[in-house]
Amino acid sequence: MKTSSGVSNLQVELHHVYLATNGAPALNIPVQFADEASKVFCAYRERYQFGASEMEAGCGNIYNSLGVLVGHISYNGRIWDANGNLVE
Repeated sequence: MKTSSGVSNLQVELHHVYLATNGAPALNIPVQFADEASKVFCAYRERYQFGASEMEAGCGNIYNSLGVLVGHISYNGRIWDANGNLVE
């Protein structure tokens, strides 16, 4: 990745993934790695059995410790950087 605050550098500082959908609690879960954020998102999706259309705005967003958006987890668990590029 390009920047020090990007998704690839989640191991440098603690980040959080925001999870929110209709009928489930909104959560900010601390994560250290992008793949960890994906696993947390997928577990939340499975636990609360929601579809993509039920996700609230920002669900799956990854923020750094300053609250800056650094990535996103899509409904299928894929990891995207803040510019919308797939992270592999």
